[in-house]
Amino acid sequence: MLSLQLKSGEYLSIGDNIVVQIFEQSGSSFRVSIKAPREIPILRGEVLERTEERPGGLFDKRPKSPSERARDAKRIQTIEEKRERAETARKQREALQSAVTSELLAILGEMDAMTQKSGTAWARTQELHARLAAVGAVLSADK
Repeated sequence: MLSLQLKSGEYLSIGDNIVVQIFEQSGSSFRVSIKAPREIPILRGEVLERTEERPGGLFDKRPKSPSERARDAKRIQTIEEKRERAETARKQREALQSAVTSELLAILGEMDAMTQKSGTAWARTQELHARLAAVGAVLSADK
C-alpha cells in the first residue's frame, strides 16, 4: 500500500483517468475531490463497510504525526514524574511515621519505668508529656 502525505490543493492521479485532490478544512477534517469515470463506483469507507468487510492493507487508524508522538511522549514523561514524586512522598511519610512510632514507644517505656520508681517521677513525667505533645504536633502537621 502506498501512503502519501499531501498538502491542501495537491492531488494525485491513479492511472490515466482518476484524479484525487485534497482540500484542508477545519480541525482534523478535510475535503476530497475525485474525478473519475462514472462507471467506477466511489464509496466512503463507512458506506462500503456496511455491506462488505474493510479492505485489507488499510491502517486501522491514521498514523500519528511527529508532533502528536512528541506530545504523547511528553504526557507519558509527566505521568511518570508524578508517580515518582508520589512514591518519594509516600516513602518520606512512612519514614516519618516509623520515627514517630519509635519515639512514642521510647517515651512509653520511660513512663512505665518511672511509675515503678518514685521520687523524681513527677518532674520526669512532665518532660515526657511535653515530648508527647511535640510528637503529636508532628503527626497532626503530617496529615
